[in-house]
Amino acid sequence: MAELVDMLDKIKRYYRFTSYELRGLVISVLVMAFVFSYNDWGPGNTFIFSVGSYNFFNAILIVTLSILVHDLGQRLWALASGYRLEFKMWSFGLILSLVAALLTRGTLPLIIPAGFMLHHLAGHRLGWFRYGINYFGQAMVALAGPLFTLMLIILLKVLNSFFPNPLIHKAIIFNVVYAITSLLPIPPLDGSKIYFGSRMLYAFVLPAIAFATILMIIDIPIFFALVLSLLVGIILWLVYYISFERKVWAGPK
Repeated sequence: MAELVDMLDKIKRYYRFTSYELRGLVISVLVMAFVFSYNDWGPGNTFIFSVGSYNFFNAILIVTLSILVHDLGQRLWALASGYRLEFKMWSFGLILSLVAALLTRGTLPLIIPAGFMLHHLAGHRLGWFRYGINYFGQAMVALAGPLFTLMLIILLKVLNSFFPNPLIHKAIIFNVVYAITSLLPIPPLDGSKIYFGSRMLYAFVLPAIAFATILMIIDIPIFFALVLSLLVGIILWLVYYISFERKVWAGPK
C-alpha cells in the first residue's frame, strides 16, 4: 500500500511535461505527422489542399496518441524506479525523417522523433543504489516505450476487428513502424539504451517486438502472434548467445 501511495505522489509531482518538453513534443508531432501523411495530399501526383489537410489532421491525432502512449510507459517505469523522465526532441532525427520522406516520396517513413533523459529523484530513491544512473535501469525504462506501443497496437487491432476503420488501420501501421525504428541501436533512440544496458536483453527484445508488431498487421489471432514472436525472440537470443556472447564471457584461452 505504501508503494502505491508513493507512486501516486510521484505521478502527481513529476509526471507533468515542462514547457521545454511540450515545445519539443509539438514540433515532433507536426514533423512526424507530415512525414506519415506525405502521400495523402491527393490521388497520385495530384495535390488537393482540402484532402491533404484532412489527412494531415488525422496523422496529427495518430502521432500524438502514439508518442504519448510510448512516453507514458517510460515515464511510469522511470518514476517507479526513482527517476524523472525528460522528453528530448531529436532534431537530427526529425531532419533525417524529412529528408527520407522527400527522397523516397513517402515510401520510407522514418519515425525517430525523440529520446529521453533521466533525472535522479534523490528524495524518493532508496535501495541498492542511490546515486548515479544505472545503465540497466535506463534500459528497462527505454524498453517500456516499445512495450506500451505494442500494447497500443494490440488494442487498436481489437478495436479494428469490431469497428473496421481506415484511420485505426493507419494508426496500427504507424505504431508498427514506430516500435521497430525506436529499437534501432542509434543514440538517443530506445534501442541504444537497451543495447548498452544489456546486449543479452537487446538480442531478445529486438526480434521479439519487431516480429510481434509485424504480425499484428497480418490477419492472425493475437495470442498466436505473441507466442510465435516470443519463440522467435528466444531462438534468436540463443543463437546470439551461442555464437557470440558465450565466447566473450569465456575470455581468451
